[in-house]
Amino acid sequence: MANLDFRFDDITEKFQAEELERIRAFGRSKTLPDLVSLEIGTNRGRFLSEVAQQFPDRYFLGAEWTALAKNARSRLKRDGVENADVLAADANNLLPILIDDGQLRELFLLFPDPWWKMKHRKRRVIQPEFLDLIAQKMPSGGNIWIRTDVGTFADDMRETLAAHPEFEPLDVFDYPLEHFPRSTRERHVIRGGIPIHTIYYKRR
Repeated sequence: MANLDFRFDDITEKFQAEELERIRAFGRSKTLPDLVSLEIGTNRGRFLSEVAQQFPDRYFLGAEWTALAKNARSRLKRDGVENADVLAADANNLLPILIDDGQLRELFLLFPDPWWKMKHRKRRVIQPEFLDLIAQKMPSGGNIWIRTDVGTFADDMRETLAAHPEFEPLDVFDYPLEHFPRSTRERHVIRGGIPIHTIYYKRR
């Protein structure tokens, strides 16, 4: 059940008020199922729509903080997908309000922005504090599925995940992502012959 009474610090509440109200309004309008699959960086919604159709018994939520969230919602509607939604929101704001402890079945992070500049590194999704939040929201056995075409970025994410006590790596050969649809970015990368780095972790 959504924690609509959750409040961030005063600065966040003030300067991100519109986004936070959007999240809380979604929580008031919809009761999420016991387990939720989350995609961060939904883009135009191709992967989200196709994976929701592939697994109609699961519920998928997409977090896309850019204007592309509108495109993703339109795609879900066009494809007749009823077991997925998209929110124009930062996952760091969405998770504490909408997702209960133990409710996050899995997390998809497919070809995220590597934020090349050193001063922007703090914007990368996989940070120790964010993993603390994921560990809180994910039950034992929950999965993190990550793919990127940036080798140094993959190394950084592996290092951060390996240092967290609540997660352990999965053997990529035992858990291939090929049974999931390919995102738009992944299709582009494959056509270009660019190596893909796959990172799978499990909540202990």
